[in-house]
Amino acid sequence: MTSIDIVFRDRYGLHPRAAMRIQQAAGEFRSRITVQGRSGSGPAVDARSMISLVASGIGPNEAIRLTADGDDEAAALAALQELIERGVCHP
Repeated sequence: MTSIDIVFRDRYGLHPRAAMRIQQAAGEFRSRITVQGRSGSGPAVDARSMISLVASGIGPNEAIRLTADGDDEAAALAALQELIERGVCHP
């Protein structure tokens, strides 16, 4: 299991379109991937669940933790980190 902390760069926070793109990117990998906002006490949510991602309430420029567990976890985290750090939909 590997985790990284990054900043969610989308200027509107984790909205439905951003959640869809994260869900699609996570679906490319076999590893279990979760996302958790670091500023609140919310639970880690499944990156393949658009509803859970939107419900997480992650805001713009919020620190988040990505965790992946599986045989392709390094590649999964690298792909999601690149997507999120460039601003998913609205940099």
